[in-house]
Amino acid sequence: MKLGVVLRAENLIREKEFRHNRVVTPYGPVDRIFSGALHGVETHFLYGRFPGRRTPSWEIPYQANQSAFDELDVDHQIGTFVVGGVDKAVRGGDLVVPHDLISFSGPGISLPPRDNRFSNAHVVPAFCPLLRSLLLRGARETGTAVHESGVYFNFYGFARIETDAELSLMEKLGVRLVGQTLDPEFTLARLRRRHYAAIAVAIDSYHDMKNEAEQDPDVFRARSRQAIADGREHFERIIEAGLATLGDAPPRSAAARASRPATTATCSPPFPRTCCEPLPGAPGRLPAPSGRAAGRAAVP
Repeated sequence: MKLGVVLRAENLIREKEFRHNRVVTPYGPVDRIFSGALHGVETHFLYGRFPGRRTPSWEIPYQANQSAFDELDVDHQIGTFVVGGVDKAVRGGDLVVPHDLISFSGPGISLPPRDNRFSNAHVVPAFCPLLRSLLLRGARETGTAVHESGVYFNFYGFARIETDAELSLMEKLGVRLVGQTLDPEFTLARLRRRHYAAIAVAIDSYHDMKNEAEQDPDVFRARSRQAIADGREHFERIIEAGLATLGDAPPRSAAARASRPATTATCSPPFPRTCCEPLPGAPGRLPAPSGRAAGRAAVP
């Protein structure tokens, strides 16, 4: 198992002395990689989907990010997200481990072919059952409350938030959370047959937003920043604790002991030809565009 995590993991990077890597890809260099190990698992943190400056979702270098994970031979990936809650159960500051995805509005990205032939990613189930289980065990280990399922609606590429009618439709569809960045990251990872799971923090909810006009915008922004900061700390603790349950370290709680997994990190039936078993003969990596080579170099 080689794990890639999209997360600004300030604490783990510092405490575990992760080294800074610069990975050169056909889509440009990615200089936000921090590499190390957590509980014996080779782990690479992508420190945010974009450089430090604020970037709209449609300008995120998704292809470069996934290509960087290619060069590091990452085969399992966890994405972390900031979202809005849609159903009544989700409030600002809540954590959610989604189990499925709706993404009707496709990304404006050209996906390179595999060996000059077309192939769809198999995405049933959408998210890797074992990676989801790892996140849920990590939450239980750390005593962190999470919503253990939910449908993520990917609202892609608009320079605005959702309208009331759009949110109402999502609610009728059974959606739990809405965001702008899970796809195409999810699709690009699954095209590479990476095991993929997600965890998200909500900064607001649909029902809170109905009264948005009455809210002080400064108070809302401060509350959102705090939810994001708290969410990142929770993500770090959950991921580290979940990885600890993969090895021989004894779980720290009775609930964790009851749900302790086998040491294997590979999914198994009854999930054939989906998350866990690629189609026979299908390549594991997308080709580089224009025949350019890719590589990586360490940054001192």
